[in-house]
Amino acid sequence: MKPEWTDMQAGPNVIDLSVDPVDIVSDYIKWLYCDTIPNKQYEAVANTYEEREKVFVALAKSYVFGEKIIDVRYKNAVLQAIFTAQRALHWYMGPESVKIVYEGTPPQSPLRRLIAENVTYMAYDDSKESVGWMQFFDTCPREALVDALKTTVKVRPEDPESRPDVGSYLEKE
Repeated sequence: MKPEWTDMQAGPNVIDLSVDPVDIVSDYIKWLYCDTIPNKQYEAVANTYEEREKVFVALAKSYVFGEKIIDVRYKNAVLQAIFTAQRALHWYMGPESVKIVYEGTPPQSPLRRLIAENVTYMAYDDSKESVGWMQFFDTCPREALVDALKTTVKVRPEDPESRPDVGSYLEKE
């Protein structure tokens, strides 16, 4: 649990929900009784980047809520919903949802690891497209980029022979 949440508690078994959005608390209660995350990934047509990101923003808020109330089972269910949404929408969490995750989770969070590994394994040069990975890097939280770079370095094989030679760096005279 994040230290600032511990400091806000009125007692050891009390969590103040007055600052949490009603829909997030409601989704949690539905999950408690139905054991299913509301299918947010199917609520929107999700044809645009903005619609897809709304799905991930809602799920990011749900995950952070699970972190706040220290419910590992709920966090796992939300993480599975995020993974399912990524596959269904052929899209990944964007800067807004990643910011929510990084502001509301500790460094060792499994969702942070998923975000870093998504960048490591899925990112590519899509700079000719209007929205994509290259724009994500411009607006993503710095801490997320550092995690992604560290993960990339861990999985990339060491192969000094595969790097470009000096000629690729020289300017035309």
